[in-house]
Amino acid sequence: MDPLNMYIMTENTSPLYTPPTWKHHMNVEYIEIDFTGLYEEEDIIQCVSDAAEMGLQRPDKSVRALVYTKGMKTSPKAMRTIKKLGKLVQPKLKKSALVGSVGIVSLLMKIYISYTGSKIKFFTDKEAAIKYVTND
Repeated sequence: MDPLNMYIMTENTSPLYTPPTWKHHMNVEYIEIDFTGLYEEEDIIQCVSDAAEMGLQRPDKSVRALVYTKGMKTSPKAMRTIKKLGKLVQPKLKKSALVGSVGIVSLLMKIYISYTGSKIKFFTDKEAAIKYVTND
């Protein structure tokens, strides 16, 4: 079985869920992954699954990712999925930035980094994060 398919959700997501999208800044493409305000396990798993599927279609070391987590709450099951898919997609990533990580989410992201080997950088300012992700 394809390792990604075991995490893909088929249920409907809540109105808070915004699918990951490819964006451009200064002619540089990056994927925007928005967990803002998500707290339902299904929404979080859907978001990370969709983002991983998008990233896995790209060549190694080519994906730039910008992740928003303000107001996000997660569950142990969702965190396990985030870690597993994060590890799977790491070879595709060139640069990644996270905006809005505070409290328990910040601690969970440190666990994610330890598990996946991610080089994700933490930011409080969206514009600074976009600049980092899109500059070589």
